[in-house]
Amino acid sequence: MGSLTGKTALITGGSEGIGLGIADAFAREGADLVLLARDPGKLDAVAARLHGASVRTVAVDLAEPDALAALPADLAVDIVVNNAGVTHLKALEDTTDADFDAMVRVNLGVPFRLVRRLLPGLVAARGNVVNISSYWGTKMVDGRPASVYSATRGALNSFTQALASELGPAGVRVNAIVPGSVRTPAFERRFLGPMSDDQRADYDDYVRRSYPAGRIGLPADVAAAALYLVSPASTWVTGSILTVDGGFAVR
Repeated sequence: MGSLTGKTALITGGSEGIGLGIADAFAREGADLVLLARDPGKLDAVAARLHGASVRTVAVDLAEPDALAALPADLAVDIVVNNAGVTHLKALEDTTDADFDAMVRVNLGVPFRLVRRLLPGLVAARGNVVNISSYWGTKMVDGRPASVYSATRGALNSFTQALASELGPAGVRVNAIVPGSVRTPAFERRFLGPMSDDQRADYDDYVRRSYPAGRIGLPADVAAAALYLVSPASTWVTGSILTVDGGFAVR
């Protein structure tokens, strides 16, 4: 039996990247899964890939104001992983009200509303919440504009610690993970893919200089941290903002 046998974990943004990595790690430890993402085709593919686990999927765009109405009324889970996020790294004057609203709604509003919705089950299970944050919540990089995005990630860190204090007496642990750059499909599509050979060489040099571990992360790196935070190995860990970044924050 795995460490999560008999547990049900809900993961937002569970169809690729970090969310899929966490889903795979949890499934290997015996968890049943509830995966939320926008693309039903990707969700179906993930459910087929994780054929050894019980996988329930909900196709929903979490940027929509009434997105959580799509959740089954009887849903109860032991673990919530708030992984879905919206990123618009724009100068302040170029950040639209729609950009602002989307980042606040998904990066902060969804974790708040989802935990509130599922709180009775979490309390009954003495369960766990893991919020996937970002180094942008505490560290600015090379003058790149990120005012609103950084604000939402800093707020998520504060929400994590405040909620850990509030829910600790009820037996619910709440922690966050702060990853560095992670080689996800989205990172490949939006950032690495468009680079020229010279730009990629410059970026590789930047990574060697900026990450003591000498590389950016993989989804499995973050998944291992998430698995630790929801496992019996971390029963005295709550309110933690766990940095998983190959040492990026110390340089």
